[in-house]
Amino acid sequence: MTKETLAVQQYDNRVNFVGESPLWHPLRSTLYWVDFPNNLLMGKNDNESIEYTFDEMVTAIGWIDELHLLIATATGLYQFNLESKQKSLMVHVEHELQSNRSNDGRADPWGGFWIGTMNTDAKADEGAFYRYYHGELRKVIPDLSIPNGVCFDLSRQRCYFTDSAKQQIYVIALDANTGWPIQDAVNATLFYDFSNTAVSPDGGIVDADGNLWVSLWDGGAVMCISPDGVELKRILVGTPRATCPAFGGDEAQLLFTTTAACGLEDEAISQVIHGATLLVMEKVNGVFEPAVKV
Repeated sequence: MTKETLAVQQYDNRVNFVGESPLWHPLRSTLYWVDFPNNLLMGKNDNESIEYTFDEMVTAIGWIDELHLLIATATGLYQFNLESKQKSLMVHVEHELQSNRSNDGRADPWGGFWIGTMNTDAKADEGAFYRYYHGELRKVIPDLSIPNGVCFDLSRQRCYFTDSAKQQIYVIALDANTGWPIQDAVNATLFYDFSNTAVSPDGGIVDADGNLWVSLWDGGAVMCISPDGVELKRILVGTPRATCPAFGGDEAQLLFTTTAACGLEDEAISQVIHGATLLVMEKVNGVFEPAVKV
C-alpha cells in the first residue's frame, strides 16, 4: 500500500452543501455534478460555468446523448434537455413513499441505470438499489441504509456498491450479456471494510485496469483499491468530506472529486474550500461513463 499527498486544485470554487454524482459528458467536454440538498445541477467546461435549478432534489445523473442527461430525483428518473431545460418522466421510483428519496446512481456498461433510494432520515434498511434497463425498473439490492458507490467492472462482470451507514463496500456478480445480477444480492460479498475507522466510503468509479477509486467521507481523500481488495493509493484532497470521484478530459486521464461543506461550516479552510469541486493533479487510466440507452 502506498500513501501519498498530491496536489489538488479547485476546478470549480462554487460551494456545494453536498456535491455528488460528478459526470464527464464526453460529447460536450463538460463536467456535470449535483448539489442535491439545494436542488442544483452544476456544470463547467473550458468556456463556461453552468447552473440549473429544479423544483426537487436531484441526486444522480447519467448521459443519454449530446443533448440529454438522465437525472434522478426524489420521484423518479427523467430525461433532461440541456438546451430547453425541459424534463420528461422515464419511470417513477418509490414516488409513493414520502419517507424515501433517491441517492447515488450510475449508468452501467449495458446501457442500464442503477439508482439507490433511502429513508430521508437514513433509517436502517429502508433503502435499496434499483436498475432501469430496456424500460423495466427492478429492485436488485434490498435492505440498505445509505446506498452509495455503485459502479461497474465490465471485464470482471462486477458491480460494486456501498452502504455508507455500515462503512462497507460490497461486490456482486453480473450476467455478462445483460448486466443483471446473478449473485443473490442479499448475500453480496464484502469487498472492503472501513467499519473500524471514522471513514465512510462514498461514491466510486472503476478505471481501465479494474481498480476501484472511492471518495472518502471524513477521510479527506480519494482511495484506489485493486480488484483483489488491496489499497494501492490514498490521495489527500485538502478537505474532509470527499464525496464522489469522476474521470474526465479528452482521454479520461483526469481525476475529479466533488466534496461537501455539510457539517464543516466552522472548520478552518486549509488547502481548498470545503464543498469545492476538485481536480486531482495526477493522470489516471480512466474510462468514460457509458451512455444510458432509452
